[in-house]
Amino acid sequence: MNVAVKSAVRTLRILELFASSDRQLALRDVAAALALPKSSTHMLLATLMAEGYLETTPEGRYRMGTALGGEHGWVGGVTATILRAATPELDMLLTRFQESVVLGVPTPAHDVRIATSRQSPLAVRYEVSRDPLMPGWCTAMGHAMLAFRPEAEARAYLAGARRTALTENTVTEVDAIMDKLRRWRALGHALNIDERFDGASGAAVPVRDPDGVPHAALNMVTLTPRFLRRREAIIEALTEAARRIEARVFGSAADACPDAADFADADQDGG
Repeated sequence: MNVAVKSAVRTLRILELFASSDRQLALRDVAAALALPKSSTHMLLATLMAEGYLETTPEGRYRMGTALGGEHGWVGGVTATILRAATPELDMLLTRFQESVVLGVPTPAHDVRIATSRQSPLAVRYEVSRDPLMPGWCTAMGHAMLAFRPEAEARAYLAGARRTALTENTVTEVDAIMDKLRRWRALGHALNIDERFDGASGAAVPVRDPDGVPHAALNMVTLTPRFLRRREAIIEALTEAARRIEARVFGSAADACPDAADFADADQDGG
């Protein structure tokens, strides 16, 4: 039995929307983003403002109350919102491909923290790591997110990372990794072919806000022969899933086009 109280759910969605946005929102912005009637949205906003959760600006817009502007935002901020939006996508990808699926988020140091995952049910499979932290410099999720950070920022991270070869295919030179990041940015996804583990390969697609900032990455990883056979279908499915997550979290899909002024043309190959 569904015991959710509609007004309570709507209130939580409004708080999460403000926590995940870095701009002030008007009544019409909130109603449109959450597909709510303007009348009930106005009442909820007024209640939240009266209780101190929201504040108004001189322009008549709303913002999160300054007392709630902590380091992690309201109830996990954008990460919690992405996690909820990604749940049905991970389930769908697992059902379709029967391969391990992972949602990762960036750490402040530009490595990757596993937010949630789905383990492949196949007898021979890639085992999702029990360690929640993964290196950003040699993983598909790390590359997918680094590719959409400023080049100077990505280079500084790589220069400070301990880049030790993990397999004979691991790329460790900063310039070579930067070349890969430019290629991934142009393609909109990153590949990892036998770089972190021999015999394990996968693809990752970033989840970005309308300004293009990556907040997470959706990754599928499996045995290399199985990945190579279904690579195009996996990349397409991950990309579509990431766009749906973006639409649910940010209200519209992020622009997937690379900045031609910063990145050169790319061709699709593994590594």
